[in-house]
Amino acid sequence: MDLRAVIQSHHDLAAIINLLRGAGGRCYLVGGCVRDALLGQASANFDLEVFGLSSQQIIDLCRPHYAIDLVGKSYGILKIRQLDIDIGVPRREVKTGNTHVDFQVHEAPDLPVEEAIRRRDFTINSIYYDLENDSYIDPFHGRRDLEQKVLRHTSERFVEDPLRVLRGMQFCARFDLTPSPETVALCQTLSPEYLSAERIYQEFVKLLLQGEVISKGLSFLKATGWSQFFPELHAMIGLKQDPVRHPEGDAYQHICNVLDAFAHCRMHNRNDDLTLGFALLCHDFGKATTTFQDEKGTHAYWHEIIGILPAKNFMERLGVPKEIMIQALTLVQYHMEPRRFFKRNASDADLRRLAYNVRRLDLLALVGYCDCYGRVDHNEAIRDWLYSRAKELGILKAPPKAIVQGRHLVSIGIAPNKSYSRILMKAYFAQLNGDFDTLEDGLAYVRKLSLAQPTQTDPETERSSISV
Repeated sequence: MDLRAVIQSHHDLAAIINLLRGAGGRCYLVGGCVRDALLGQASANFDLEVFGLSSQQIIDLCRPHYAIDLVGKSYGILKIRQLDIDIGVPRREVKTGNTHVDFQVHEAPDLPVEEAIRRRDFTINSIYYDLENDSYIDPFHGRRDLEQKVLRHTSERFVEDPLRVLRGMQFCARFDLTPSPETVALCQTLSPEYLSAERIYQEFVKLLLQGEVISKGLSFLKATGWSQFFPELHAMIGLKQDPVRHPEGDAYQHICNVLDAFAHCRMHNRNDDLTLGFALLCHDFGKATTTFQDEKGTHAYWHEIIGILPAKNFMERLGVPKEIMIQALTLVQYHMEPRRFFKRNASDADLRRLAYNVRRLDLLALVGYCDCYGRVDHNEAIRDWLYSRAKELGILKAPPKAIVQGRHLVSIGIAPNKSYSRILMKAYFAQLNGDFDTLEDGLAYVRKLSLAQPTQTDPETERSSISV
């Protein structure tokens, strides 16, 4: 992709570059936008590094024309609001502590370009595009590594931020990269001890939402030894499975395969894809404590139930949003059901009850499909069967709506009372079981409840009630 043409087509970016160059700034496109262009991909974000001007000079030049976010000013980074353009100035950094904010930062507008490049994380992100000369500055051979699909750290300064290990994880997954042995060895010397849960979570989000070969990311996590910092996931390494049902290998490899399948059937809705991604990442955590062998083979009975707690612990430590975590845990609990229901050609009542428990059968159908793929059993029949049956019953994305509502009880003379919720729930379960499917039959069901009887619940007002 021609970066010069990209700049010319982005009028605001071109205007900012001309503004800065007119004041004596030397502007370079850097990082992900250059990498993506070399891969022939469009980029929504642009990073400019400007030499020869201080951040205050850049602010003074841009502020009359654009809204500027100064959040990153102490690190030499300015953000142009609503345009996804970041402007940085070269800087020298001295690490003063263990966290990612423990740096003394000194702007250095006249820093040599090659020295500025050394502070970047990976060679594929260390390519500068010289706008004035329409050329690349690539002293660490990032273009070669990109062509050969190699992930390699840029310099010894890589160790200054351990989060780069998790960035490596998601880069391997997104671009199908194989890490160099030297980079793996360097990562093995680091730990996430001082990283915030929020920063770690964001790298897992990129792994799940953008990874094309997610197994490459998880393999990187294993090779660097960083899987040990996520014990529920680490416990899957080397965990034997039944070789007939799981010819792919251990439980960790199964999860890798499952997530590779997920990467090709995302729903392109952020919350849904995060829910699916975390559910599939965690779906077999229960096997760590339930797997055993006997003369009949290897078994992990009830692992889907036992796995709820370790999955919850894993997601809570990462800071997964509650609404996503709750639905993901539900999918973990019921992830075996698509196969079981398919095998016995479950009834409509079974499916309605499952919809009540799971809420989203469309998500569960995909979980079932990816789980089959993870067994090297590329069987789409289970997904298609559950999806089509649920769609036919109108319960694909939500359980059935209750036919009998509170207002209907009032209409047949049952005044509001403490038993209302029990009456309505009993009627709802009868509906799920197929005992009725119309309002008329639903009200007839309520009338016939054997324990229904009038009672006086208020000394001043006589009301009808039904005990269930």
